[in-house]
Amino acid sequence: MRHDDGVSDQIDSIFAPNPEDPPSGLTLAELRALLQRVANMIVAVGTGKARVQDVSVEYKKLVRQLNANFKQLGLSDPFPWREMWDWYGFYSQELGTYRERREHVAGLAKAALGWLNEAENTGVVHDPTPDDDDPTWERVNARVAGLIARYGSAQTLDDWQDVGRRSREILVDLGKLLAQSGLVTAGAKAPKLADAKAWFDLMLAQRASGSSKAEFRAVMRATWELAQKVTHGDIDDVDAFAAAQATVLVVRTTQKLLAIEPLPDTDGRP
Repeated sequence: MRHDDGVSDQIDSIFAPNPEDPPSGLTLAELRALLQRVANMIVAVGTGKARVQDVSVEYKKLVRQLNANFKQLGLSDPFPWREMWDWYGFYSQELGTYRERREHVAGLAKAALGWLNEAENTGVVHDPTPDDDDPTWERVNARVAGLIARYGSAQTLDDWQDVGRRSREILVDLGKLLAQSGLVTAGAKAPKLADAKAWFDLMLAQRASGSSKAEFRAVMRATWELAQKVTHGDIDDVDAFAAAQATVLVVRTTQKLLAIEPLPDTDGRP
């Protein structure tokens, strides 16, 4: 298989999807179909039925969407190759026959399909923006992914309480992140670093003040109480799911709040 002089790759890169574009969310049925499509594309290249340069741009777009949706479910990437040339380099060195290549890809696809089936049977926690690569949110994002995966495998009281503990730790980490976000005005006394509730209250006072945001503030504060209850209480799967999903909601809503300037009070006062 001969690589061209690089001109096509340069042109294709102009039309490649922007890596900052958020992937669209998929249902499990749509995700299974996408998994099958990507697997068939990989096999086609590995068995000489398609050329790398002819499918590289489309593959990069599809595999990014595939990986983002798997991550949203707390699952690992189905295939390890972000670029089709990565797959080409792998099978050229490791898999000498078409049969070996087909079997290798089929094994990975079968394992990924099993993960999706398990997720469907156990229920999943949804993360609307799992592919955020902002370094500021790296630690919190990693914990959110771990929380989703933990809930997906939880079956006992200890497991569900661990979901509550993880939810609470994420909220504490989120409070620490808020402490670095310039919320404290000059001359004001900052809350203690580990006092997540106080940092939330400070953020809400600046970004979600006024009576129109009262219910919203109640949700934010109740999430902490729910995480505490699930950590220590006699709870079940429903409680654990509620704590995990509420925690993800608070994290992502906080991201949106921090991205806007402080809003004036909406009670009609100047």
